[in-house]
Amino acid sequence: MTKRKNSLALIGTLILLVSLGVPMMQCAPAAEEVTPPPEEEVTPPQEEEVTPPAEEIKYGGRLNIGFTAMLPSLRQTTTVMHTNWGCLWDLIVYDNWAAYNLPPDYYKFNPEFVQSYETSEDGLTWTLHLVEGATWHDGVPVTAEDIKFNCEVIISTGGGDVDFCVDHVEIIDDYTAKVVNTRALTTVNPPGWWSWNPILPKHIFEPYKDNIEACPNEESIGSGPFKLKEFKPEEYMWLEAYEDYWGGRPYVDEVLFRLYPTMETMLMALEKGEIDVLGNAYLPPALVEEFEANPNIAVEVVPGITIYDLCFNLHKDTPLRDKNVRKAIAYGIDRDRLIDMAFMGHAVKNDSWVYAEDPMHNPNLPQYDYDPDKANEILDGADYTDTDGDGIRNDPATGKNLAFELMCPGSDVGIVKMATLIKEMLPGIGVDVDLAVLDYDTYVSLIWNPPADGYEMGLRYVEPSPAPYSDWIWIEAMSWGSGGDWWNPSYYDNPHFNELVVLLSTAQSMEERKEYMYEMQEILSEDFPEVFLIRPKAISVYRTDKFEGWENEVGGPVSWFNPWSIVKVHLK
Repeated sequence: MTKRKNSLALIGTLILLVSLGVPMMQCAPAAEEVTPPPEEEVTPPQEEEVTPPAEEIKYGGRLNIGFTAMLPSLRQTTTVMHTNWGCLWDLIVYDNWAAYNLPPDYYKFNPEFVQSYETSEDGLTWTLHLVEGATWHDGVPVTAEDIKFNCEVIISTGGGDVDFCVDHVEIIDDYTAKVVNTRALTTVNPPGWWSWNPILPKHIFEPYKDNIEACPNEESIGSGPFKLKEFKPEEYMWLEAYEDYWGGRPYVDEVLFRLYPTMETMLMALEKGEIDVLGNAYLPPALVEEFEANPNIAVEVVPGITIYDLCFNLHKDTPLRDKNVRKAIAYGIDRDRLIDMAFMGHAVKNDSWVYAEDPMHNPNLPQYDYDPDKANEILDGADYTDTDGDGIRNDPATGKNLAFELMCPGSDVGIVKMATLIKEMLPGIGVDVDLAVLDYDTYVSLIWNPPADGYEMGLRYVEPSPAPYSDWIWIEAMSWGSGGDWWNPSYYDNPHFNELVVLLSTAQSMEERKEYMYEMQEILSEDFPEVFLIRPKAISVYRTDKFEGWENEVGGPVSWFNPWSIVKVHLK
């Protein structure tokens, strides 16, 4: 789940074209040819090198981005972080404490609103030096008072997240603040929330300090490079460049987020030029040749950020609480078939929330390749046998069939195909599956609220992003009441795992960080709150007829953590 830009002085690096010197011909008198003495070297005079003025980057135009799911309102709720639309809105309309970095500089501090910082020896005090001269979109200056409000009112009540440990803030001056924490945060990186917690205006949200989510936020006043022009739920969000942005205004005049009911209609809009790029969506493999034939569209394969997994509701009283059942299901799913049938080979097997290319990925994790014999052996050993002869195993405690509902969002073609295939596979190990394809909003409301017992198995995707911005992902396995509320869809409860997540946030070396991450990956691989399935490759697609300057990184040119294309693209 899931959430930028540095100073816009970094944007649009100008390429200087150096002209080549051209030798001038020398002429001798017509009557007599003069030959220079052999010992004397004559160098023809050279033209003086002239550097032409660099071509100016053009300002203007509207960048149109397509989505298949959007925010229902502009309230700053937990829903924001569960949608790509919401994360990008927070990244470009608001400033964050620090910015996401492009590769290969993921672990370097990238200043945004916090330009620099120092930490005390005990890690309890962070002195933040803020950017000067920033204003909110309504003209009100942004100061350390806003930082104090965000820390003490918003972040410190952030639902138990391990990084939300602010005790109080001391204001030194308008652009300097000391943040005093309840526990040490001396780490190899700033706290994870620095890159995905928008700084909200005190003068707008203070009347709602007891319930920030109650603020209608209809004007969406931020301090980022774009400001809200118009928002129509279920239709579009229209943004315009903020002329007084402290980092310099972006190149495009406007950005339009447009909602489409299906992937098919969104791709048709891309072909027609109605939109310029997909908002964190990949081109289906079957359409690669068709889109490659369009001279105004670029198709590129880059590493994907999406990880598909099968999560289990461990709050609901079903046999899924038995790890034997979950483990058997893991062996009963043919991942190779999912890759071939749902993604035409454009995917790889996945075993963790940490990408395989990340040095923090544990290479020694157990692999659960398709093995129906092993699955049947596990279920037989746990006394799940077919006692009534209908081909489906029975729960030894209740006698009921081992049958579960599997739900998925209908807005994702790939996930629907996978769900259909899993429904076909699991009867092979004596487990019956009832498939429920839901609209996205209903799906989200059920899967992120396991205590309501509204689902049993859910096929879902997560987008951790490259490290260290993916540290938030571990919250999704933290216990409810200890940080995982509304993040942990499985209702997984492991106190030791919770401790490791806290330790990760205070790791003071890369070696220590790796130690904690290795162990957390091992625990999840053994406990099966979720079964890791596959990671699709990102077949990114975007138009090239109007704009250039795309940042086509991991996950494509536009993703929940990559707003760089939006602030860097410019007219051709």
